[in-house]
Amino acid sequence: MKTILATLLTVLLLLPVSAVGEIQTVTHTVKQPFGGSQSPDDARIAAVAKAKREALEMAGTYIESLTVVKNYQVDKDEILALAAGVLKAEVVSQENYHTKDAFGIDVVVKVVVDTSVLDERVKKLLQDKTHLTQIKDTQKREKELLLRVAKLEEENRKLTAKKQSTQKLKKEFQQASQGLTALDWFYKAIALWNEELEITDPIKAIEYFNNAIKLQPDFVEAYIGRGCAYSDLGQHQRAIEDYNEAIRLRPDFADAYGNRGLAYYSLGQQQRAIEDYNQVIRLKPDYAMAYNGRGLAYSDLGDQQRAIEGYAEAIRLKPDFAGAYYNKGLAYDRLGQYQQAIEGYTEAIRLKPDFAKAYNNRGIAYLIQGNKYLGCLDAQKACSLENCKVLEIAKRKGDCL
Repeated sequence: MKTILATLLTVLLLLPVSAVGEIQTVTHTVKQPFGGSQSPDDARIAAVAKAKREALEMAGTYIESLTVVKNYQVDKDEILALAAGVLKAEVVSQENYHTKDAFGIDVVVKVVVDTSVLDERVKKLLQDKTHLTQIKDTQKREKELLLRVAKLEEENRKLTAKKQSTQKLKKEFQQASQGLTALDWFYKAIALWNEELEITDPIKAIEYFNNAIKLQPDFVEAYIGRGCAYSDLGQHQRAIEDYNEAIRLRPDFADAYGNRGLAYYSLGQQQRAIEDYNQVIRLKPDYAMAYNGRGLAYSDLGDQQRAIEGYAEAIRLKPDFAGAYYNKGLAYDRLGQYQQAIEGYTEAIRLKPDFAKAYNNRGIAYLIQGNKYLGCLDAQKACSLENCKVLEIAKRKGDCL
């Protein structure tokens, strides 16, 4: 017998995802009885968490149908993580009810799906496995808490039937509610990530992560998230402190080492960054971002050959990694091997046609080689996309007037 009775109010799954796109709405309700050792607040928190999770599972139907998802061979848990990462479940209403046999609460949740932007958002999240893993791990925590609540409710029903109640059970309900509330703060924080997976309001995100950590001091993903927010504010040392705590709580957490490596890199501590990227690679040998990050650190230390080896491995693992091709081109540039540099920049542009910096650097390489025509074409393209750096250099040379 299910602990929480869930009833689908409305699921509007009318048409398949199309290039034109449309707005679809999933509305879901959970009817949650309470009594005995479970307080109305504990019941409401559990009902909201369950309703949001189930509504996102329903909305996952759209995500599951996307070509990009099929190409990545995404599993069921990742479908839910993707839904949580790109969609927002909003509480429409919360109303108490009572019958002659029980008291309870009805929670209605809505998820709005804009199919016109869904494919691109999901693609970007799939390309950032670190962010996706954090969401997936958090949802695992949520699932465990909801299962715990279900067991407590079953025990509560038995005690209530005997007209009994215990302080121990009340405390366990409160602890579960505290955990679910911490998760809610976490989800509010990650909702501040935009389509480019950048935090739109780092200060607000830190506030939300603080609330989550206060409720659940062992919330590893919240430390990682808060560290990212501090990094976005340029407070890399504070970010490192959060990554340290995440590693203390979970010593085999590759993503924490990767984030700490990036923070050390940002502080100019390249050797410490390399040590962290080595740890990531030991734990996740197929993690392309770690090879790329280690390559950047080696490049800054002047070891361009080892940097190129890192970029090459990142590209082998992730053939569509435009940034790694660009970095590879930059390393060859620094070695004075301009033709190989041009090849790297060209691949980066093929994968990312609006890559202004790649046009910028390729244009300079062409001009150094004496190829005025191609250099000036890239100069103009870079200028139209972002800046006129190449064009200004060309003007000073008297090449592209």
